[in-house]
Amino acid sequence: MARQVDHAALMEFVHKRCKATGGYGATPQLPATIEDTFQALAIGLVLGEAPSALQAEPALAGYLTRRLAAPWLGIDTTFRLLITCRVCGLGMDAERVRSHLAACLNRDASLAATYYVSRIAKEILGEEPDFFDPQRPMALPVRCAVEDAARYLFVKNMGGQPIEGVEELVGWLQHTQNGDGGFGFFPGTTSFIENCHAGLAALTLLGARPIDLANARSFIISCQTGGGGFARSPRAAPFLDASWHGVASLRLLEEMEERPAGVLPETSSQLSRLVLSV
Repeated sequence: MARQVDHAALMEFVHKRCKATGGYGATPQLPATIEDTFQALAIGLVLGEAPSALQAEPALAGYLTRRLAAPWLGIDTTFRLLITCRVCGLGMDAERVRSHLAACLNRDASLAATYYVSRIAKEILGEEPDFFDPQRPMALPVRCAVEDAARYLFVKNMGGQPIEGVEELVGWLQHTQNGDGGFGFFPGTTSFIENCHAGLAALTLLGARPIDLANARSFIISCQTGGGGFARSPRAAPFLDASWHGVASLRLLEEMEERPAGVLPETSSQLSRLVLSV
């Protein structure tokens, strides 16, 4: 019988990282971080833990409120903070968000910055700010990794821009999958669970599938450790980030199995947007 994910053990792994002062840390001993808190709550959402239950945690609300009031860090961390606050029902200063996004784009026009700014603009502000033009030309980095491809496709999709060379891109993404079922950063590189998430997200946005869907599932499940959490690879230590990539990857595989090949997914729901967060 094929091995299955132990959801109860995974949630126990997550809850052990919850801090009495609010938020989640990478290990039971380390302090809370925005990234780990985002990943812990995202895991819970994918596994069916309702946002209303999250709102009932006053320590978590206090932690997020304190982080909202402090100076914001990089745009990737800001994205995770704001979307976590949104999921937990916390309000935020929209004008401060706009100013932060404009300042970010003024100093950083990279694909990663554009991806996170566009996600915040659409999913937090619900608007197209004057400082952001989703129609401006974009290109993949010369040394592209699967994470770059996923972000590129998400921004192009969000801006309604046509994607050139779809067949070539699908083929390239499919060949980032290795014989062990996992995905590398690009073809011929070692499989890691974060690359599985990015590769499956990119293929989802193209309405495509990996070459070996069953083997992809086997690799991801093999990354769950005896302690319940997932590791980057079957021989590594478990952390919240790898656990998030694992459950998100499995959800994407489930959606692929339920959807006819060549049909693009409906990504408008809050949960689907979280699943595609890379």
